[in-house]
Amino acid sequence: MLKVLLCDEDETYVHLLEKLIIDIAIKNKYNIEIAVTTYSPQDVLDYLDAEKEISIYVLEAVYNLSEYDGIQLAKTVREKDRDSYIVFCTAHAEYIYKVMTGLIKPSGFLIKQGNTVKVEELNNIIGDIYRDYLNFFAKNEDVLNINIGTEIYRISYNHIVYLESFQKKIYVHTDNQRIGYYDSLSSLEEKLGDNFVRCHKSYIINTDKVVRISFSDMKIEMSNGAEIDISRTFKNTLKEKLKSQYKYWM
Repeated sequence: MLKVLLCDEDETYVHLLEKLIIDIAIKNKYNIEIAVTTYSPQDVLDYLDAEKEISIYVLEAVYNLSEYDGIQLAKTVREKDRDSYIVFCTAHAEYIYKVMTGLIKPSGFLIKQGNTVKVEELNNIIGDIYRDYLNFFAKNEDVLNINIGTEIYRISYNHIVYLESFQKKIYVHTDNQRIGYYDSLSSLEEKLGDNFVRCHKSYIINTDKVVRISFSDMKIEMSNGAEIDISRTFKNTLKEKLKSQYKYWM
């Protein structure tokens, strides 16, 4: 769950942001929730001290009704939390350079135009953050997250039959679909669960989806009917994996 904190002195604007982010999360099936909506920078510091999970901090660059400077507030957040995401909402475009040189590493800017929000701009920022979050922080889930343009596909490991490398793309094969995107099998070997094993330079298989193996023919029959080649390079690795997990194969 990726949590969001919103802090802006403009009550109308902050509630509009809250509604739009909830709509974006629902539409795109993002696992996101609004944790805090506030007008006080002190609430940001209290949340920062109490919350240990990765969050999105949506902050104003200038707080006119507070002793806190928005940029200094963001620096405090970054000093205490190196991994969370910071987004600035501000009518002061001149502050962007100051933010970019302040070691804050923001994830985006929303330039205020009265009480309106550029929905496409907000959608792109939240989408980029969520994809980054899935790729780097949500690794405890048994799900392969695939980014294709602005779309995110989440495929349960249990549904993957095998993965194929072909012409610089990876094709994920399930029992009823194939999805292609840019990645490498070497990278996927580090992400996938224990029941996945490389059997060929072009294939990683899910051992739970194996129907039949012939080491004499160097072929594997998968649950979706596909026949996968075994290469001599990966033959022994495959045998060891099957021996450790499914002794009846041996």
